[in-house]
Amino acid sequence: MSQPVRASLWAGLYCPGLPLSAVWDHQPGIGPVAVHSHQRGQARIFQAGRIAAQHGVRAGMGLSQALALLPQLQSRPRNPAMEQRALEQIALAAYGHSHQVVLAPPDTVLLEIAGSQRLRGGLQPLLDQLVKTLRQQGFRVRCGTAVVPAAARLLARVGQHADSPERLQHTLDALPIDALGLAPGKQQAIIGCGLRRLGELVRMGAPERARRFGSALNAELDQLYGRQPTPLAGWQPPERYRQRLELPVPSERSEALLFAGNRALDHLGGWLEVRDRALTALHVTLEREDAGNPIALGLSLARPGFDRARLLEMLALKLDRIRLPAPVAALVLKAETTLEHRPPQADLWDGRNHGDAWPALLDRLRARLGEEALSGIAPQADHRPEHAWRWVPPGTTRVCTETRPRPTWLLPEPRPCQRADFRLEDGPERIEAGWWDGQDCRRDYWIARDGRNRRVWIFHEHEPRSGWFLHGLFC
Repeated sequence: MSQPVRASLWAGLYCPGLPLSAVWDHQPGIGPVAVHSHQRGQARIFQAGRIAAQHGVRAGMGLSQALALLPQLQSRPRNPAMEQRALEQIALAAYGHSHQVVLAPPDTVLLEIAGSQRLRGGLQPLLDQLVKTLRQQGFRVRCGTAVVPAAARLLARVGQHADSPERLQHTLDALPIDALGLAPGKQQAIIGCGLRRLGELVRMGAPERARRFGSALNAELDQLYGRQPTPLAGWQPPERYRQRLELPVPSERSEALLFAGNRALDHLGGWLEVRDRALTALHVTLEREDAGNPIALGLSLARPGFDRARLLEMLALKLDRIRLPAPVAALVLKAETTLEHRPPQADLWDGRNHGDAWPALLDRLRARLGEEALSGIAPQADHRPEHAWRWVPPGTTRVCTETRPRPTWLLPEPRPCQRADFRLEDGPERIEAGWWDGQDCRRDYWIARDGRNRRVWIFHEHEPRSGWFLHGLFC
């Protein structure tokens, strides 16, 4: 017996302020802002922020006119590359709810949610969670849903929902012609024929529509109403994380760089979550405005994971230790990760992770003192006690295979002593090694007691010298 085919349900995430967010979202403490584009050689406002709009700045207005109206207005040219990265950041948040995510440039992301809505407690809780997540990242989106992906993109612009083919047709038929977002000339031609709603346009015969308005309009309507499939190109987050973040205004102020870094961590945290990875090290490169040698900063973690506050603190400590020779134009972030994420264990009673204090301290000390300033020790396979350990990065663990008793404290150098001052308790243990590296020795070790009844480790050396020596203390 064949399994029933699950009906699709697509959600559209429409971000009307994407051009503005892409250019200005990484600049703290800004006032009235806008982005402009060039039309016929003249700079015109493409999108204005809330404060600028309150003072009368509107899309289509000449930039010089806008500045005359609001002299403190700050406007930057549109940046398509930054808009694309912002759209991918929205897609990354969507990927946490669906494995079918599609970019619909310039300002919309589509995701299939028929199965996801049941996992999230229904359609509205899922959409509410998406909106909340994106708002925390600086994006204000409008949602729409439909059983057809092309229609979901359109309904997201008007904030409507159609969860069945019948409801989809009814909803689309009632939309005004300008909801299609057609070129002004074509839209005016349709309205000039007395057509005001999509339903009226659809009821006109296809041959007549093609003759009057072109065949492309027929294909668009067929995709909207589900009579033809919508061409889709699925999007997935990259396997390796790398992000280049251009600053709208080059800066050498730590506050501006930290603000941009904080926004970049939004994207990194989302990527780690959907890829189920844990961060082990973050490499930050500061690209200078004067195209000089970039400045590399390394943030390594004592324990794999993602702690936004700790990473920001480490970045701040790194920035405090350097003097920037020129303003920074862009930040490049590269991540080293583990193959899988193992969340830290929390305390049974209060839910806090008490075991994270030591790794956090190591991270802060590394950031403040440098990567080479901290070291730990670990066992090394060598019979000679002075060579049986080595310096390692803090937190590195190695299995110790030595089972015989060894002193807690080893003296920096064996100290000559008199046999008569000690009472031998256990031994001898012969250690004869080192012939391969020119530091050969032949010793008989004993556990003994000194005049204060302390347990010590002494040996009688035969080669390269002869005599008794104190080598360690048992604490």
